[in-house]
Amino acid sequence: MVFAAIRDYFRSPPNVLTGLRLAAIPVLWVLALDGRDRALGYGLAAAFASDLIDGPLARHLGQTSEIGSRTDSIADHLLATSTVAWLFLLRPAFFQEHAVPLLGWSALALFTLGVAWVRFRRFVDLHLYSAKVTVFCTYTMAIGLLATGRFHEWHFRAAFAVATWAALEALAILLTWKDPDAHRGSILLKR
Repeated sequence: MVFAAIRDYFRSPPNVLTGLRLAAIPVLWVLALDGRDRALGYGLAAAFASDLIDGPLARHLGQTSEIGSRTDSIADHLLATSTVAWLFLLRPAFFQEHAVPLLGWSALALFTLGVAWVRFRRFVDLHLYSAKVTVFCTYTMAIGLLATGRFHEWHFRAAFAVATWAALEALAILLTWKDPDAHRGSILLKR
């Protein structure tokens, strides 16, 4: 029964992409711990590309599923958390230079997760457009920072601004909606 469910899960190309992203995380950790930051940057770029593709591919093929969505969210959160750790490990000067906004950003994100947990007894994945833009801005900055050791200050500021908007938008939704719709896109769109 379990093997049949696993076999069925991996018959879906989007699920294969998500599974590969999950499987890549330990490999990327080995690269990070070995100090191979350029290879890590390229590996992160490949993992990020798979994240960009798996959701639209699942919708295009009509292969969306609850398990696929949950696995994708797990892979996303593990990769994002790992990316922050890799940057801290390999680019400590970046964290020293931007400690205050990064700590504020992290506190707001954790507060938003806490509100979701208190109100709904679960972490709510809203799939907001602002969060998608945040992911794009932050990953492209992290990839460049890991692969080349450089980034543009405007890129950080743009990522910070969009991330703040995304967190505030999510917080407003979590505080005002009775049942957050995971596929609405934005608080600015009509229900």
